Amino acid sequence: MGVPFSFKIRKKYRTLRFSEQKVADILLKGDYRPGELTIEFLANEAKVSQPTVIRFAQAMGLGGFRELKTALIEEQARQGERGMAGAEKIPCQVTPGDKLVDVPLKVISADIRQLENTLKNLSVYELMRGVQALAGAKRVLIAAAENSCAVAEDMATKLIYMGIDAVFYQDVYRQSVFACNLDEKDVAVGISYTGVSESTVNAMRIAKEAGAATIAITNYENALINRYADILLCSGNEPYIYQNAVFSRCSQIAIVDMIYTGLLVQDYGRFSLNLETRSMIPDLFVKEEMNETIH
Repeated sequence: MGVPFSFKIRKKYRTLRFSEQKVADILLKGDYRPGELTIEFLANEAKVSQPTVIRFAQAMGLGGFRELKTALIEEQARQGERGMAGAEKIPCQVTPGDKLVDVPLKVISADIRQLENTLKNLSVYELMRGVQALAGAKRVLIAAAENSCAVAEDMATKLIYMGIDAVFYQDVYRQSVFACNLDEKDVAVGISYTGVSESTVNAMRIAKEAGAATIAITNYENALINRYADILLCSGNEPYIYQNAVFSRCSQIAIVDMIYTGLLVQDYGRFSLNLETRSMIPDLFVKEEMNETIH
């Protein structure tokens, strides 16, 4: 299966002209039926000229609007097939007749399946781009809410230990305020399993408008948050209908660990030295406390 066309749009987004980005915004938003799409409709919705729509198609490596429409129809068909197959896969489904003795197997099986799904769907190319962006970032803002906060805290801690200036605020208002202060040297990471968390999407939008590079960690390739993502780390695209709040952390933490390990591989000398230096801080603190107690 090839790379989804929506992925290709996101990858090219920052290189598009402003008028072409307006066309991309409409297509990524998805409020249309590809089979009924016309060049007139797309131009009107994006508030651009019809030649701009054609230029957008050409910028995406297509011959014109007809090929663009075909690409959108094909993507819709693939998503429909995947959705029908995935709808029957409900992880760790709990029924009234279940016994406590079965819980370990249910939970571990669900975790394993979600990790396998993440491995199958995650784009290594996008992961490489994310690692490179974070390695060169002046500052990193991590935005998350509710269940994703635990993952955001973990990611912030790992990045700080590696010497990267990363911040995560539990207060979602502060996330948006900090996003306003970012620039083209910074990176914003939005973590949202469903990709529709209002505060996280808003922080990503603000960060993107401020000029920062943006990374989305989510489960759905067509989620709202991806509209503002330069780099998309998609963990599955399989619908986890029951208790998704419990198992979403599994794939998210795995992606954070991939980023952490990827940074070490990217520049082992720099990041391993930072880790070694910072790991000594607790020991030094304990020794100082013991010396004060003795004296």
